[in-house]
Amino acid sequence: MKICHVVKSNLNVLADTALAVVLTASVIAGAAALHPAFAQEGAQPEVLAPSSEILAAPAAAPAGTLAPPSAARQTMLEPDDLVAQDSALPAGGDLAPRSPGMELPVGDALMPGGMGDGTATAPQRSEEDIQAEIREDAFNAALTGILPLEPAEIRKVLERYDRTLEASEIPIYAYPEPEVVVKNVSLDPGVRPVEIKLATGHVTTLNVVDVSGAPWPIQDVTWAGNFEIVQPEAGGHVVRITPMSEFAYGNISVRLSELKTPITFVLRAHRDAVYYRIDARLPEYGPLATPPIMDGGITIAAGSATMTSVLDGTAPDAAKKLEVTGVDGRTTAFEFNGLVYVRTPLTLLSPAWTGSIKSADGMNVYTLERAPVLLLSEQGRMVRARLSEKDKGL
Repeated sequence: MKICHVVKSNLNVLADTALAVVLTASVIAGAAALHPAFAQEGAQPEVLAPSSEILAAPAAAPAGTLAPPSAARQTMLEPDDLVAQDSALPAGGDLAPRSPGMELPVGDALMPGGMGDGTATAPQRSEEDIQAEIREDAFNAALTGILPLEPAEIRKVLERYDRTLEASEIPIYAYPEPEVVVKNVSLDPGVRPVEIKLATGHVTTLNVVDVSGAPWPIQDVTWAGNFEIVQPEAGGHVVRITPMSEFAYGNISVRLSELKTPITFVLRAHRDAVYYRIDARLPEYGPLATPPIMDGGITIAAGSATMTSVLDGTAPDAAKKLEVTGVDGRTTAFEFNGLVYVRTPLTLLSPAWTGSIKSADGMNVYTLERAPVLLLSEQGRMVRARLSEKDKGL
């Protein structure tokens, strides 16, 4: 009984397997009929339906007997009994050509360097080539990380930064006009102190001289206001002043050597003009004064504006300029209110003058009566200068 049961179980398994094979063949045949590469014009693939003999279960052996082995083998499924034809593909082998994209490479076409015998070989690279490629990749990565911008792009960035810096630093108003002036300082009470024009970003130099143009040593300096002031060294006569704000205002008091009265100035920041240098002239002889050649030659009062303007190089508008020959262009002459004002770095010997003034840089102004010839001394050598009316056609 056990043997019969085992045989029957085996036969049932075989029958299920045969049914699965038939169904699989039917599915393949249907797919082949739909695919254009397998389909034929006017022909459909023919699939044999499952045979009733195949699906039928084998006859049961009489109870108590075993089926002969030959009968068990006869009930085995044969391949020819499943499908009527060998292949589910269309007969005749007339298949439609495949698309080029469906053709897969075979043999030596799989990899470059194939030998033509169906085998592929990788290209051989030396150790030096590999190391060189690694270094090149690392170098390019370093350049990209450290210097990501091109030179032209860097120039554009710098130009943009320069324009931005210029726009932020240039003031919205015009730069002040620089001036170099000579101011007469009065020691009389009730006279308004001289005002010194300052400007932020500019240094003003205060130069103190006496009536002869010689430096007057400064003893000490005191000031009030938002200013930066550099005091002179011992025995010096120059003070440097810089305002620290746009609208700085204050004053300064200067005590001179051997002068009992201190001199004072008004300090004010301006935007239209700035004194680069101001020569503060006192109507007194200082300790370093040079004695005049002729007695009574130097006479200057606090209100002699004409001589001061000529010394500055700007004669009054009503003054008439005279033509000077025999000397270089440093010597000039003007006629104003019946007097002649001679501006020269030389020393006047003749004729006698009624007044003179000298700047810190050695320039002299002499006041005298009208004379056609002047005798001047230049480093011990006497020269003649001739004065005449300036040609109106010039």
